[in-house]
Amino acid sequence: MIKIANAPCSWGVDYADDINNPKWEDVFKDISKAGYKYCEIGPYGFLPNDSNKTLDFLIKMKLKVVGGFIFDHLHNSSEHSRIKSKIISTCIFLKELKANVFVIIDHISQKRMQTSGNRNNSISLPLGEYKTMINFLNDICNLVKEEYDLIPVIHPHAGTYIEYDDEIDKIINDVNNNYLSLCLDTAHLKYSGIDPYVAILKYQKLVKHMHFKDINAEVLQNVHLNNLDFDTAVSKGVFTPLGNGLIDFKKIYKNLNSIGYEGYATIEQDIDPTKGLKAIDYAKESLRFLNQFKN
Repeated sequence: MIKIANAPCSWGVDYADDINNPKWEDVFKDISKAGYKYCEIGPYGFLPNDSNKTLDFLIKMKLKVVGGFIFDHLHNSSEHSRIKSKIISTCIFLKELKANVFVIIDHISQKRMQTSGNRNNSISLPLGEYKTMINFLNDICNLVKEEYDLIPVIHPHAGTYIEYDDEIDKIINDVNNNYLSLCLDTAHLKYSGIDPYVAILKYQKLVKHMHFKDINAEVLQNVHLNNLDFDTAVSKGVFTPLGNGLIDFKKIYKNLNSIGYEGYATIEQDIDPTKGLKAIDYAKESLRFLNQFKN
């Protein structure tokens, strides 16, 4: 059975040091109140570094930690030392919280953000930088699995250098690491011209985590017709509450069940924390929507 989680990003928490972030206790209380039993931890540093305090609190909320992530400039070799240190800190924390997966996401870049969703106009990394990124990803996979017994999953993301289907295939082939797995994000795949239903079947042996997100058809069409950049698309509401967009979650469930997927799927409902939206209401509605597809 697919186990549904939620995450701090659904409360507008994308970066740990954002002054607009709600209190961490309030976020995880809301996740619990909304009916969830599983959660991701959000960006490293959002939760207190005291893992005992955090774990005690989450146990009281009856929440199991699924995993966490790194969202950073993997494509920039000058940042690798800093990023690796952050990964180690995050993985130590996740292991103490008894998590399962570590999600690896390249950060959006100015050049790729401008052409996100448009493969023909999107430039690739210079060969030397690409090879360095491949070596770094291989190193990350070994570190995450061998040192912390977490499953390393790469998350293709719009506006990054790991976005399109040919890039995903090339990463899988070139990293060539037995530990490497994938986190498929339903909306990011669709945004980037990848059929999410086909992707589940194509990468079935590598799918170890899922992110559930929906996408607005009208805004996505505008992205492609008018070459909107990723930030503009997000500000115009390209990512919409589950059930209000293009993604057929009945088909998503069908394909995941067909490959025997029994892992976690984290709902990510991107919101702007400055607009006063009630994240808990979206979280409740998303869970109600997905419950209709249970086995």
